[in-house]
Amino acid sequence: MNQAILWMAAWLFSPILLLATGDSLHYLTPKDTIFLSLSGGEKVFEHRIERKQTLFSLAKFYGLSLEELYFYNPELASGQGPSPGQCIRIPIPNRAILRYQPPDFSRWKYVPVFYVVQHGETLYRISREYFKMPIDTIVKRNYIVNNQLSVGQPLHIGWMNIQGIPDSLRTHGGIMSGSNSELGRVYRQETPFKKEFTQQGAAQWPKFDKSNTGGGLYALHNHAPLQSVIAVTNPMTRRTIYVRVLGRIPDWYEQKVIVVLSPSVARALGAIDPSFFVQLRYLK
Repeated sequence: MNQAILWMAAWLFSPILLLATGDSLHYLTPKDTIFLSLSGGEKVFEHRIERKQTLFSLAKFYGLSLEELYFYNPELASGQGPSPGQCIRIPIPNRAILRYQPPDFSRWKYVPVFYVVQHGETLYRISREYFKMPIDTIVKRNYIVNNQLSVGQPLHIGWMNIQGIPDSLRTHGGIMSGSNSELGRVYRQETPFKKEFTQQGAAQWPKFDKSNTGGGLYALHNHAPLQSVIAVTNPMTRRTIYVRVLGRIPDWYEQKVIVVLSPSVARALGAIDPSFFVQLRYLK
């Protein structure tokens, strides 16, 4: 029986395989399987924490900084360590996926990587846009008939080394590190001395703004003090960006809009539409 069919059967009939990732000594073992999904434009999977695994060593294993791990898992920024069984979202770059087996391939050195089809996705998009692979390769590898896909269907894409992801395979920097990390530290340092308020509602951003003003971590907000830092979370992607309040929301925005974001912030949060739902935290 084809290996892809075997792994799909395992996915369908053994939910434990979907979540089990490593053991107390290793972060990945040959028995594991990685199931990717798309979140905020990036391919991610969930690593289930086992005993003796730490966030620092987990980040290092997958070629991430702690700040980047917090970016994809904002609930970790509270400072409390992870507990066994907790799932941590890990982004996987294409460069870390072995899409074709070399002559010396050993299945004991790799774990299979699957992509789970989501609503509205096509074989062309998954093959050519997500993974830069020929459509025929994915069709043959997964015994697809008439190029038809189903929501939730796992597609065998390739393999990943059980030794993890070297940081050289990642593109670092950008909004998730540097300025965002620094503003996050500012927010956490001020939290013990001020009262924290929460708010949720619509955020807007100038999606089609072609000016050069969209690269900063800034926002317009009516309640937080000017120049203060607020935390903006997109619950759909579970990402949090810390931004500085530069002004108030102009009157021409609808009353339901609670914050106006710069384009770079909105894109980092995974926004697609000019208006989307967010949750806010701010200090006064």
